[in-house]
Amino acid sequence: MGYDIHIQTHDGKPADGDENYFRFARTAMPRTLDAMNNFGMLVELPVPSYPELSAYGLTRQDFQPGTQPDQATATRIAEYRAAYLAVKDASETEPKGIPAYKLRYNDGFLVTVAEITAALTTYEAHPHVDIAEMPIGDPTWRHWITFLRRAKEHGGLRTY
Repeated sequence: MGYDIHIQTHDGKPADGDENYFRFARTAMPRTLDAMNNFGMLVELPVPSYPELSAYGLTRQDFQPGTQPDQATATRIAEYRAAYLAVKDASETEPKGIPAYKLRYNDGFLVTVAEITAALTTYEAHPHVDIAEMPIGDPTWRHWITFLRRAKEHGGLRTY
């Protein structure tokens, strides 16, 4: 188990190529989040709530393989899926950084270009940034920052 992070294109599709993928082991992500927090790149926001199936008149059985819903149920399923995706894609109007939950959990939350830009702006203004990416020790940090810079130029990223 770990964290598979994929850069997405501006139209929301996964970007092709190995350079658009980053993997953290389950035990490595906390260290990276700690470093990001120390650089002021993260913001603590509550994890948003997903919509309830019952609010759409649905149950788990409506999503079972082989189930053929009637038109009304199919419409409610589509509405539920849209609401569910809206939660995963939500962001603040003027972000101050990356909401920590979007990287802490591998639920496919969208980390937007604006969130990445705010995080990198804060990072690059930090008084110790000049030594943070020096080529000594574990190269994970500098590769991660390079990956974030790449994601900023594309359509953001998602963590699975």
